[in-house]
Amino acid sequence: MKCGLVPLSREMDARCSHLRRGWYWGSQAFGEKMLKLVAATLTRSANRNYRSSLERKAHDTSRAEQLLQEGLRAAGLKAQELHRLRGSDRRKVAIARAISEQTLVPQKWLAERLVMKSPANVSQQLRRFGIDGKRSDLPLSLRSWLFFVKI
Repeated sequence: MKCGLVPLSREMDARCSHLRRGWYWGSQAFGEKMLKLVAATLTRSANRNYRSSLERKAHDTSRAEQLLQEGLRAAGLKAQELHRLRGSDRRKVAIARAISEQTLVPQKWLAERLVMKSPANVSQQLRRFGIDGKRSDLPLSLRSWLFFVKI
């Protein structure tokens, strides 16, 4: 009795090459069935992904702009004043928190629009704002607005 490798047929060799390229191991019918399943799954998922769609991003940006203007008005601030305030100013952070909870704009957008240095700073300030929960140091009009936008 001889031990060793059995030579592969042409059909077997073709399937092995597909396996190495990330395909499948099985008959042609099996491969076609798998491709149909994958295609059905991919088309179903693509239509349900509204959160990252261009329409959603445009909507969030316009909603974020609206919230920014309302928040600045409630805080008694003007957009031109944001440059002279620290990146950790509680009024800025409160407005950023409201926008962050109501929209999906990135923290980079918040950092740029509220002049808060960097997205990392926005992230840190939002976390701190959520942990301490203290809002008594904010102007009453801003606290009322925060209550109105439900944060």
